[in-house]
Amino acid sequence: MFGKSFWQQVLRDGAVLGLVMAASHLFESFMLFGNMSLSGMSLVVTIEMLIAAIFFVWFLYRSTKRRSLEADPQFGFPYSTGLLYVFVMSVLSGVLVGLSHIIYISAIGGYGAYVDAVIVRFEQMAALMPADNSALFDQMIDQLTASEKPSVMQTIISSVDNYIISGGFMGLIIAAVVRREPKRDNFTE
Repeated sequence: MFGKSFWQQVLRDGAVLGLVMAASHLFESFMLFGNMSLSGMSLVVTIEMLIAAIFFVWFLYRSTKRRSLEADPQFGFPYSTGLLYVFVMSVLSGVLVGLSHIIYISAIGGYGAYVDAVIVRFEQMAALMPADNSALFDQMIDQLTASEKPSVMQTIISSVDNYIISGGFMGLIIAAVVRREPKRDNFTE
């Protein structure tokens, strides 16, 4: 059941999902640095995030369902196997998104430039809020500027955590939907 073809398929599917999610993450980060207004950027990023979320769930389902249908009918496709399939895809996606984030931060001039761009967007949001909420944004900005640059491993682990949570939740549902009971034609009691 967990032979070479299983691992090849799950790694291939995880890599495809990871590359698409990395492209989505890079687009969102790129929008942060754009000259677009806050409202325009928010609308574009919201639409893109919705499309990415739909793709994420659809691709997890489609890949796991395809693997379920290809499984040997005598063994079926247990719930645990479907959950493992989704889990491995999610972990690989998280790794690729984390790596793409590290590469992007390096390409734009480092962590300091990234923090500066985030602060500019926070200040734009603070300008739209009532005066009593501006203290919250000031506190967030202070914490952001005081924080240390995360290591490569911290960035990757953070990304993997995010994808494990979202993929794990979806995996609980998807594994229940795509599971198949074994078919034993010669079964006698």
